[in-house]
Amino acid sequence: LDAISRSGTLPIDCAELHVVIAVSHCFENDVMGTVIQDNINPIEKVEKSSLIIGSTIYGESCETLLADSAHSDRLTAAFPSLFITAV
Repeated sequence: LDAISRSGTLPIDCAELHVVIAVSHCFENDVMGTVIQDNINPIEKVEKSSLIIGSTIYGESCETLLADSAHSDRLTAAFPSLFITAV
């Protein structure tokens, strides 16, 4: 952007900035080993990470980000520390 605008001397009237955030999850075993041997649900780990990132970016609580109450109840039971409201 600096090169295109000649270090800010050329104004850019219409522009959009897109930010992409990538996340990776590592487990000791493959997917089947994680589910069967370690008894860990990898989908819940991804959901937890997504809620943490979403609440940080949007500045909203995890409860606000969830549209469906069924998912809210399930995730509140799985990760109660994410849904503690500040007093």
